[in-house]
Amino acid sequence: MKANPILATLLIAMTTPGLAGEFTASSGTVRLDQAALLRSGIQAAPLKPAAHRQAVPAYGKVLSTQSLLDLRNRIIMSRSQSEKARAALEISRQEYLRIKSLHDDGRNVSDKALQAAAGAWRIDQANSNAAREALDVVIKDARLQWGNAIVRTVLNDTALFKELADGKEVLIQITVSSGVAIPEAPATAEIQADGKSGIKANLVSPSPKTDAKFQGLSFFFHASSSNLLPGMTVSASLPVGLSREGVVIPASAVVWQQGSAWVYVRQKPGSFVRRPAPMDAPLAAGWFAFKGFEPGEMVVVTGAQQLLSQEFHAQIQSGDDEGDQD
Repeated sequence: MKANPILATLLIAMTTPGLAGEFTASSGTVRLDQAALLRSGIQAAPLKPAAHRQAVPAYGKVLSTQSLLDLRNRIIMSRSQSEKARAALEISRQEYLRIKSLHDDGRNVSDKALQAAAGAWRIDQANSNAAREALDVVIKDARLQWGNAIVRTVLNDTALFKELADGKEVLIQITVSSGVAIPEAPATAEIQADGKSGIKANLVSPSPKTDAKFQGLSFFFHASSSNLLPGMTVSASLPVGLSREGVVIPASAVVWQQGSAWVYVRQKPGSFVRRPAPMDAPLAAGWFAFKGFEPGEMVVVTGAQQLLSQEFHAQIQSGDDEGDQD
């Protein structure tokens, strides 16, 4: 026997507080008259357009700046030794040329004095070469560990290095799991640490070394030290691929039924249609949908659970009616 919609409507109105008035429902659709709509407190809001990029999960650690400070000191000391050796070399070269000129000009100095000056010049040249090579070794070793970009930051005493040294910024090594492909280094990352999320980090450079634990591609990022301390383990989201256009579905609009997520879209005043909600792109404010929804569509942000309950309540009532009339 067919369901009795009039009886289902009366039962809903009688058993649902605040819904006095006509309230009808069928699979996927709920309709309310003006009285029921006013009493329900249901509110809808337009979907806002947004752009979103796919993100891959990653993990990382906040590094101690002391290693970079130590590197800076080694470079300064090695550079100082190289400059001293080069200065000594120039002095001995000039002295050799002076004595050689005197020697060539009627042998005003002895051969022995000329040989001593030449020997001193050669020794200083060897010392200068050794000091320069020692500096090169320090820099090459640093590049193997930190990469060219960070070494340049240290060598040039940049604004970023000063902020790291002053503790205003921290350096974070972020690594994706082994086998995860990233076409290019992402310019930004979103960090979660110590119960705080949405921390913005900016790329410094790819890392020449990976994290032994995750064995994947690794990157250096820097972020404000406000919520991050050296030694902290963090999780991160790295945006990859092209940006896609879509809408943001507010978290308050999503309701769950038997493991599936749904959203009610208002087609016209008092008429609401249930649609599946995408859950594969979570955002801080809800979820991103690149298809199935259009900017400006009105979705229920207050009272969606109420609509879901009444929709399924109506189906149960209709099923009972059919059983009673057999």
